Amino acid sequence: MPFFMRDGKIMQYKRHLRFLALGLAVVSGSALAADQAAERYARLLADSESIAAHNEFVQRQLASQEGQVEHIEEQLAAIDATAAELGPLLVRMHETLKEFVARDLPFSDPVSDREKRMARLDELMTNESVSLSERYRRLIEAYQVELDYGRTLETYRGKLDDGREADFVRVGRITLLYRTDDGEEVGYWSKFENQWVVDKSYRSAVTEAMRIAKKELAPDLIRVPVPAPQEVRL
Repeated sequence: MPFFMRDGKIMQYKRHLRFLALGLAVVSGSALAADQAAERYARLLADSESIAAHNEFVQRQLASQEGQVEHIEEQLAAIDATAAELGPLLVRMHETLKEFVARDLPFSDPVSDREKRMARLDELMTNESVSLSERYRRLIEAYQVELDYGRTLETYRGKLDDGREADFVRVGRITLLYRTDDGEEVGYWSKFENQWVVDKSYRSAVTEAMRIAKKELAPDLIRVPVPAPQEVRL
């Protein structure tokens, strides 16, 4: 009997241990589930923060791109306005150049025919198939050529109004001188009178200017006829 009692107590101890083990398992399972839930929560929280940061970055990019689009639209509008104004501007520039050349010294360009160049420009400026950018480029080139005439000295062969052969020398745009083949007649173009004026007092100046233009003499000061200033009326 005592022996079975002891076995009974052992069985009771075993049942008690089993209950404790079961309780611990339940508690451990609950703790594990709680840990897993906390881990999932932390992961979801981190993901949400990352998504929020990414969304903020995308919003900034969108705002920047919207600003760029607005700037481009403003530029396109400005280009359209400029294109609308460019045509009339080119017409005015062309007319101004033609008037300037018509009133300029009647010199010839031994390298590039000035009259033919202006005629080609006239044709190009009235050709609607030519783009505005090309017209602008060619017009600026023509202005540059005319500008260069004002700072060069050049001599060439040509004819006077009566058909006589003569040597001409252009001193910038200050004056245009000539000397006949026999060397007896020397003169200059008068802008005021709009004709050739015979003046033998400039014989040495013409000779010196021609030699400088041909690079036979070093550049030096020469005495040339200069038209008197005229009143400009606006």
